[in-house]
Amino acid sequence: MPTTPAPGHFERQHERLDALLLAHLLDVAGADFVSALQHLQQWHRSLQAHIAIENSRLLPHVPEGARWAARVYLLEHERIALLAEEYIARVQAVARQAPPDETARRRAVLMLLDAAHALRHVLEHHHEREHTALAHELPEDVQEAAWRGVEGS
Repeated sequence: MPTTPAPGHFERQHERLDALLLAHLLDVAGADFVSALQHLQQWHRSLQAHIAIENSRLLPHVPEGARWAARVYLLEHERIALLAEEYIARVQAVARQAPPDETARRRAVLMLLDAAHALRHVLEHHHEREHTALAHELPEDVQEAAWRGVEGS
């Protein structure tokens, strides 16, 4: 019986981040904006730590002739950080001032789900790029050292 290979470092880290973002989105769908903000802040702290590790411990090791240069990943990290900050501001605004009625609550849910879409789209493509290229181009010992001690590794 063929076995599925165990997920690599990038996959495990991305699965952890995705689970945190999903917890946030489920709160948004349930219109629990205070909890949604708390989950989003937890996700954001984890995302920032994740990006810092990649930028400082992994991207300096991208080999010459790699499918994508380290600069591509750095630019994507900047874009993700910007989209995250913009989205957090929207969630904070809704959490600060609860919608006054059911229609407003539903509109707030829809607005936040729509606003999260661009961020999720960029994250999905970025993660895929890392899974298909970077995870295979960086030496395993470099990846192991970078993620050692990080939750989900």
